[in-house]
Amino acid sequence: MTTIGDQLLTPEAGWRRYENDSPAISYIGSWVVQPSAGSGGNAIYAERSGKNKVKFNFYGHKLRILGVANAGYHPDLRIVIDGVEESYSAIVGAHNQSAILQYEKLGLEFKKHSVEIYNNGDGFWWYLDAIDIDADGRLFHPDEVIDVKDLTVGKRIRFNYLAPAGAFGTISVGKEMSGLLPNAPATSANGDGYFIMYGTNHKGDKLLMADRNIQIISWDALNTAGIASGSGLPIKSLHTTPGLSGYSSAVCNVSASTEYDTASYQAWKAFDGSETTYWTSTAATERTEEILKIEYSTPTKITSYYLYAIYSPKKWVFEASHDGTSWDILHTGNEVSSWHGLKKTFSFNNDKAYTQYRIRVSERFVWNGHYYVGFYTAQLFTSSDIEITLRLPTGGVNASDKDNEWDKYMTDDRIWNNLNHGSWTSTTDQSNSKARVIRGYNGLINWTSGTTDLTTPGRGFRPVLLIESINNRFLVQDGTDVKTYTSSGWETVGTTPPTDDMFLNKGMLDLSTCAPYLKDLIDKSTLKILVSKPKREPTVAHLTGVPVPRIVKMKHDTSFLGVAKINSLTLSGTEKGVLRVAISTDSGTTWGAKQKDGSWTTVDVNNSIDFRAKAMTIDDFNLIQDWDEKLGQARNLRCAFYFEQSSTADETSLDSLTMDVDLLDSWDMAMPGVDYKYGYNRNTNLRVLLLSNGDYKINVGSGGGNGSTITEVDGGTF
Repeated sequence: MTTIGDQLLTPEAGWRRYENDSPAISYIGSWVVQPSAGSGGNAIYAERSGKNKVKFNFYGHKLRILGVANAGYHPDLRIVIDGVEESYSAIVGAHNQSAILQYEKLGLEFKKHSVEIYNNGDGFWWYLDAIDIDADGRLFHPDEVIDVKDLTVGKRIRFNYLAPAGAFGTISVGKEMSGLLPNAPATSANGDGYFIMYGTNHKGDKLLMADRNIQIISWDALNTAGIASGSGLPIKSLHTTPGLSGYSSAVCNVSASTEYDTASYQAWKAFDGSETTYWTSTAATERTEEILKIEYSTPTKITSYYLYAIYSPKKWVFEASHDGTSWDILHTGNEVSSWHGLKKTFSFNNDKAYTQYRIRVSERFVWNGHYYVGFYTAQLFTSSDIEITLRLPTGGVNASDKDNEWDKYMTDDRIWNNLNHGSWTSTTDQSNSKARVIRGYNGLINWTSGTTDLTTPGRGFRPVLLIESINNRFLVQDGTDVKTYTSSGWETVGTTPPTDDMFLNKGMLDLSTCAPYLKDLIDKSTLKILVSKPKREPTVAHLTGVPVPRIVKMKHDTSFLGVAKINSLTLSGTEKGVLRVAISTDSGTTWGAKQKDGSWTTVDVNNSIDFRAKAMTIDDFNLIQDWDEKLGQARNLRCAFYFEQSSTADETSLDSLTMDVDLLDSWDMAMPGVDYKYGYNRNTNLRVLLLSNGDYKINVGSGGGNGSTITEVDGGTF
């Protein structure tokens, strides 16, 4: 069993590792990167001076911190998980070896946790090598969100980009699917990155930019795909499988009923993102059934799929299942001629999330005398719930033009992972209409340009993501029931009034699908179409105002019948504005205020002008000495208060009323069983239960026949 101080060059079963260069880890203070002493890669260490920190969030229930041990390293590192602080030492373990287990936390609740590590005092180095968490958990950057509605400036959201060499690919937003794309892009792409929000446009749409160059590709290829234009390319569908390197990943598992060659043409080759490798079945008859299957780790809604066939099917069905036993047919394929070497996309209506999908082929086309089924690429897509667009950033028509997105927002090499790899922009070089501006090559702020067919290393693209407001969604009110229409018919999602969750999770994007079935609703006389209004981000109008004056009156009297003498009544509060007080001794019928000359005047507490002009300040109220005379025989007091702010910075409040009084010295005998109950739970302990409100005196005698005395009186439970 692994213990603190052991070396762990690879994570144990049930754990997954994040290396120290993960962008999900935030380093604060003075840090140095150097080659790792033991397992290769880099070690990152904190300088000896200053308070250096590491911050990250993770989803899971266990955590391990791995570092480098040495007798001279920091003996008192502090780790704070969800606000609870502990300590650990960088001294334990084999000295000068990497991947030493220095801290372990087990048994956390399986949820998202915040973590901060810092040095308690300085004078010592300390290293971070890696972080291990649950195999089914994940690390989150401190600024990361998983829902676009939570995006604000500076926040980031995960994306996955998958592309064959030299061609624009597909994208997914909001999920961690694989490791991070390299900071130095390649001609093909298969990995994750972050979109970081940097602002909004005039319509309030959110603007985000990729935190890295994601692919080496020509401007012409991007233009053909629609990315290079000023308006960009609307993205209607998001892919749901990363580029696989085996049969399984954290996202999904794949399989096939047969494989022609288990060494070269495996099922996962159809999902590896490459257009040169492929899966193919064994040869069979024209009508031999063949299945290519994918199983997701979480339920996923699929609305289209893409196939690049090497050996094309003739007849097939695309099916979905929750349990692998009962299958629903979502789409039926029937091609009249072979489509070997062609690419096709098939779309259908589906509003359910399933865990398993499969292509079940019932008939094949012949190829060179044999019947195979095989795909270079298979990809499953879900419809985007948001309107998103990909485009290139603007870059300035010349080196002096700073009114562009690159110069405004690309200010930190580390945040934007810039390694002198130029990024295409949508801007045309002012001096050469055939060239497009390239930014970030040979320095983040560097400006240059190139011909649109360039594909040389160091020229790639870093897309801008534009997220428009959430689409209108529709529900139908049938009587008091709120309903949506699905492929299974009308579904009741709740009762009126509809909630945001009803619209978001069950709302229809297109009313035309339910229109023919409105006649089937129960209460057609009160039928209503409910519409969710899109939420726009800034532009935001801010209104600052001063509230109108408020009058607050006590609903009940304060009685002083049990008081022999009122020594003083004292109000306390904050008066940065106007605070006035009036009193009533006849239960609110009339109100009055004592004036500076000692006289009393009537106040109309329902008229704010009269109240403000005649009522007392807190100081005036607190100076009153003749309370007993004023309250008379009724002995009742009620107060009313006037609050007014003169500016938005004012704070006017009433905190308390303090009374200094002498109580009447009159006592009535309490009746046993009516006013109180008593009993003995032991010889020397009297237990009393009070049955009615009031002040009590308890007179306790001593002695019994045996000489015992009462030593304790309590109010315990009988």
